[in-house]
Amino acid sequence: MGAVDEVCCLLETHANRDKVVALVNYTLKLWGATSKSQPLLTASARIAGARATLRLFDDAAAIRALLKYGLGRQDGLLWGGLGVSNGVLQLSYLQLEKLVWLLDTGVLRLPHELDEKIRIAHKLFWSLSAFVALIRSLRALHLTAQILKSPNRPKCTGVRFTQASLTTSKLLLDVLHAVSWLPRGWLWGGALSTTQASTIATASAVFGLVMHYNGKRLLPR
Repeated sequence: MGAVDEVCCLLETHANRDKVVALVNYTLKLWGATSKSQPLLTASARIAGARATLRLFDDAAAIRALLKYGLGRQDGLLWGGLGVSNGVLQLSYLQLEKLVWLLDTGVLRLPHELDEKIRIAHKLFWSLSAFVALIRSLRALHLTAQILKSPNRPKCTGVRFTQASLTTSKLLLDVLHAVSWLPRGWLWGGALSTTQASTIATASAVFGLVMHYNGKRLLPR
């Protein structure tokens, strides 16, 4: 019963369910790529499509996070600016995702050149959002490491440092994965095989779930 309760707890919120769905999606894609199984790749594509459809409704959460952060004055000009930029990039990415979804479903039809530009912009904003989040996570990791060295550190500092390390590792994988979807010639865009990109994405999804369970150790008991 405890295991069933844990699964229900994991799947009852959109953010946590997305972590599970992402892991299934990329695991199937990796399996399909390594075994050259078209049915597995098709199953992965179906799940990826479902995730993209559900992200059509993520605007409210992104706007709430942006408003809650405000102008970032509490973090200073540089880091506050990066925090605001991260929220704006995430919201912009979601709008481009809607356009791509409309193009994929055939609801919206545009000239090929404009269609291609929208798809590139979609991947670019995804990459930029992941990169800015990575830079901010490196700062958080550094600050947590400094606190960890303090003799008067709080008891939960070790857990916070682990969480910051997991977050940074996941975001690094996200940047590697996102940029690989850019056109060839843009950094390492188009340079990774399906197997390599799927391996990175699967590892990122695993980190996401580990972060979820490690984060629960920080909740009040």
